[in-house]
Amino acid sequence: MSTGGHGGQLDGRSLDAGISADGRYVAFATKAEELRCHQQSYTCLVLKDRVTGKLAEIGGNTTWGTPLLSRDGRYIGYTAGTKSPSPLLFDRDTGRSVNVGAPGNGTGLLRAVSPDGGHVAYTSGDRFRPAQNLWVHDTATGADELIGGDGWFGAASLSTDGKLLAYVTRSPDSPDSPDSADLFLRDRTTGATTQLDQGLGEAGFVQLAEDGRTALFAADGKTYAYDVREGAVREVADGPAAAASPDARHAVLAEGADGTALTLLDVRTGRRTPVGPGAVVPGAVAAKGRAVAFTSAATDLVPDDTNASTDIFLRHTH
Repeated sequence: MSTGGHGGQLDGRSLDAGISADGRYVAFATKAEELRCHQQSYTCLVLKDRVTGKLAEIGGNTTWGTPLLSRDGRYIGYTAGTKSPSPLLFDRDTGRSVNVGAPGNGTGLLRAVSPDGGHVAYTSGDRFRPAQNLWVHDTATGADELIGGDGWFGAASLSTDGKLLAYVTRSPDSPDSPDSADLFLRDRTTGATTQLDQGLGEAGFVQLAEDGRTALFAADGKTYAYDVREGAVREVADGPAAAASPDARHAVLAEGADGTALTLLDVRTGRRTPVGPGAVVPGAVAAKGRAVAFTSAATDLVPDDTNASTDIFLRHTH
């Protein structure tokens, strides 16, 4: 996948790929010299159109943070900046990126984009603690809602309508303790907040299904599914999920001693499909688990892989 418009592999390392639900668009970071990205302190963020083969640059300056795409790939959320990172949202239709931080909250991190691109979850703070406060931004009205403050906020996920928000946080009393990370679900309509990982250990990755009925998450090295209507949680894998499909039915497990053995799990049937050696980030699985975008340094996944660097690959599962 990390190829230029000429069809050849890029001449620099690529990593951290996200994919649109329809599988057409893949966004990833790169240090390719031919794109002049080697001159950046971190990486360039680019968008690949798999239909036309066109590669377009999204982030015009130093960028970092996982790119998160809306269902149709129109919107790409990402974090940009070095000393004072900012949460940004790129609109493919206009070709422009806008800072989604509320006035006075320019420093922060992008955490989630709703499937329709209508809502964005992001954090704010200062350059030393950019994840102190959690917000939800309405892209249509420009309104920002404060979800929580004076702590630390990690992974997050939004339902399509933006009414439900799942997020990982640490207690304000111990914001720097990794053992205190817990997962909560906020109903933004009623204000009700429910802890989903009670007694399961440190929470990590989370994917809320588009319809808001299921939350798939990792806690203490295992993967669980939470039924929002029933309020019940069940273990679905003895291994941690690192990415999932938009409907939360398929999860990519990062297994093995070093977490690089990637396997696609069908949560309902238990079927497992090998993906390959490498790494995935949230937002790396297309609808119904049809494809997985991942980073790998392996040189034998496709013919003529000769750039001796990490590349982006796409595994078609069915």
